[in-house]
Amino acid sequence: MPRPPILAMLALSGAAAVLGLALGLRPELSETQVIEAGAAIYAEETGGSRSECIGVPASGEGWIAVRCGDAGDIRTYVFDRSGALIGPRREPTT
Repeated sequence: MPRPPILAMLALSGAAAVLGLALGLRPELSETQVIEAGAAIYAEETGGSRSECIGVPASGEGWIAVRCGDAGDIRTYVFDRSGALIGPRREPTT
């Protein structure tokens, strides 16, 4: 077999190995970590307790919505699968 195709196969195999290793070493984010992050944001913004927060499935492009507060002031922090905060939302008061 000529040399250029062998070198091309080796280069592609090496690139695939490096990419696979890089993707495999990326730590997976858990739901608990996301909920704790949302609760920390809530506690920092309002001075409230982290125990006032719960995690629920988000709709749309979100993964987890962290809802915090009481009936008078509910805040929702929506996170995507990478753990990035998509945006806080205020729930309407009743």
